[in-house]
Amino acid sequence: MPLKNDSFGFTRHWLVAAFRELPRQPDLFAAKKMSTARKSFLAGSNQLTAIKNWLKAGGVTESKGSNTTLTELGQLMAAQDARAEMAWTWWLFHLHLCTNPDAFPYTGFFHIYDTEGRWVSLDDITDCLAQSAEEKQIGISKETVSSYFSGVAQTFQTGGFVNELGLLEERTVGDGRGGRKVRRRLTKAEDLLVAYAAVLFQRQHYPNQATVEAREILGKGFARVLGLRESDVRESLSRITTHKDYGQFVQYRQQVNQDSIQFLRPAEATLRDLRLTGYRSHAVKWQ
Repeated sequence: MPLKNDSFGFTRHWLVAAFRELPRQPDLFAAKKMSTARKSFLAGSNQLTAIKNWLKAGGVTESKGSNTTLTELGQLMAAQDARAEMAWTWWLFHLHLCTNPDAFPYTGFFHIYDTEGRWVSLDDITDCLAQSAEEKQIGISKETVSSYFSGVAQTFQTGGFVNELGLLEERTVGDGRGGRKVRRRLTKAEDLLVAYAAVLFQRQHYPNQATVEAREILGKGFARVLGLRESDVRESLSRITTHKDYGQFVQYRQQVNQDSIQFLRPAEATLRDLRLTGYRSHAVKWQ
């Protein structure tokens, strides 16, 4: 399913408001609370739908009936970073979006476009994503893809969380019409991010495999969502293997013509421990 955002990006203010309001008002997104929700989020009715969908797609909330509550991930974010100022919080949000098949076209963009690629216009990206949606039989028109991607693209601009994470760069085309082009950037993702992303990808694609060939998991977009080259990921995995903390969760094995990643503990327990490590260590910084 697609990430229905009605052309609205996601902002820090909305995340902070969710942290603050949902624990005490789980029915905040219910129709009867629309007036209260609009005041809490400083948003219109269409924006409220987008906010709810962004939060769910990023793993921050879950809904049951008319109630929306913070997930375990959302509760930890709220407890450790109530103002949503830490890079770790936004990397978690980004990575959970990228491993959620229901977050298209966000997932589509980061799985398709390589780091250090060419400059590409938003129109060309929309065409590519529309083709991808058709091939994957997602069931949305090109016009809908364009609408939803315009919301995603708002996070690419200065002040947007994707831009702040250093995952791409943007420029205005000098055609007199204010057109925009973007290009994926090469990041300096810390080893903790690589370890966390590896477990997320294992949970999504190989939940019953304790050992996965590196080429297979890299083929799922593992390096792309981090803004790294595949060689950078392999170097990071080698360091993780000998790290006193991270190495208890993930091990990287190299043999002739084959390398693999071994996951030593259940994914959910590993993700919980790594999330807490990220907040306690402050290892992940803004780019």
